Amino acid sequence: MVRNSKHSKFDKPLLADYLATQQVTKSLLEYYSLKNESELLNKLKCDFYYLSCRDISQNECCFPFYRGAKLKISETERTCPLGIQWKRLVYDDKFGVDEAINGPLSSEFIKEDDILNFRLPDPCWFDFSPLTEECDLNENRIIVGELWSAIHGDSYRMMGYKNFLLNIALNKNLIQLLVNRMTDFYIEMNSRYFEVVKDKMDVFFMGNDFGSQPGLMTSEDDWYDIYYTNYEKLIDLAHSFNLKVMVHSCGSIEPLIPHFIKLGVDIIDPVQTTAKGMDPKVLGENYRKQISFLGAIDTQSVIPYGTSEDVEAHVSNLILHLNKNYIAAPSNNFMTAPPQNIDTVYETINKLKNNEFLQ
Repeated sequence: MVRNSKHSKFDKPLLADYLATQQVTKSLLEYYSLKNESELLNKLKCDFYYLSCRDISQNECCFPFYRGAKLKISETERTCPLGIQWKRLVYDDKFGVDEAINGPLSSEFIKEDDILNFRLPDPCWFDFSPLTEECDLNENRIIVGELWSAIHGDSYRMMGYKNFLLNIALNKNLIQLLVNRMTDFYIEMNSRYFEVVKDKMDVFFMGNDFGSQPGLMTSEDDWYDIYYTNYEKLIDLAHSFNLKVMVHSCGSIEPLIPHFIKLGVDIIDPVQTTAKGMDPKVLGENYRKQISFLGAIDTQSVIPYGTSEDVEAHVSNLILHLNKNYIAAPSNNFMTAPPQNIDTVYETINKLKNNEFLQ
């Protein structure tokens, strides 16, 4: 559950969050005749704000904070600081994701020395000082910060997904070495980030997709061997700065929830309820007293294609099942959705905020 905090921002029976692509945000601004993100968050009565530097690889939102060696960028492709090549699709959309093309360690003959000798970015190449002003401008909200800390996602994109999975089965030590190096890198990056926004930021958000629709991407045992201790290091660092920890993973991840609880995770995102084992009623019954869930509002079918009545019923049921430790939000970024349905989402949330079953 969301733990006690030095902040009073969490002291509400039902919090609301908003995550969407730039295109959806633009359409909502037009729909409401608003000027900017801040006005939109006020309109929707959202409690959260995400700092602009969220990911150093999957999009370009951290480029303004980068002071390192010149990166190779064309109109259609770019190379991120980790050496991964990407198609340029979402640019500086802080909730967007580009498509990876190739990684610097993708040879099928990769060896331990190749991983040990690969030069990761120097954390000194990033200047996070502008985030302090951004925090001050949004101090009335719960401020979420991150560098995504994709020790899984960045690792498999650097190695290539096929090689990565193959090596989990045939040479797990190689995978552990790469993930350990990525963890050490993000420990240092996050330490610098947290020092800048100390006492201003509220939540550390880290993201790695461990699930598919039918189940985990790897066995639970392999997940534990490769990721548990590394997650512990990242989470303990965040807690040492008095930050709450939100962990993101799409897909069917129910077997990992007890591990996340043991690690001290405060919030799980995005609760992909269409995946196996992610029934919100069951999750609520089993875990809602131990951890908070953020997300669950179905962006695959209900929000894009449902009627206003469908949307209202769907959101109401989620709030009923996940209850007062639920943070109402989309199950992934709003990507294609009629503005009217998003409006209904937040109208329903705000109507139920004072419902007696949440008290």
